[in-house]
Amino acid sequence: MEQSFFSNLMLDFLNQNYPGFLPVKYFDDGSFECELKSPGGQFAMWIATCNSEITYGLESPDGMTDIHSHISCYEMEDLPDCLSRLTKWIESVKSNSTVIYLNDSKVWDWIGQDSLSERELRKGKSYQKYYWKEP
Repeated sequence: MEQSFFSNLMLDFLNQNYPGFLPVKYFDDGSFECELKSPGGQFAMWIATCNSEITYGLESPDGMTDIHSHISCYEMEDLPDCLSRLTKWIESVKSNSTVIYLNDSKVWDWIGQDSLSERELRKGKSYQKYYWKEP
């Protein structure tokens, strides 16, 4: 899918469903990036459209992380599934089902809240966790 066309589709999706991510920052190739800060301002979700794929991630409180994942969307018939997957991830973060945390190696990561709790119990560890909404 051509980059500018793909970015316009993504912009329409965000405008209709997640306007908090707007405005976006455009690049010369027609891609864009945008972010949405958590209500407490401690971290952010971000989305980019480079290479006609959706890249999404979380920015840590110190702004020094690059944790992200990709959703390939090369053909129009891929778009509904791509947008569905992006929606599930955004809603997972916004509902506190996914949290960002600093692990034992002092590296930022994200994980489902229930999985992190199980890991904490097994190892007897307490991780620094950040929630979209304070629990």
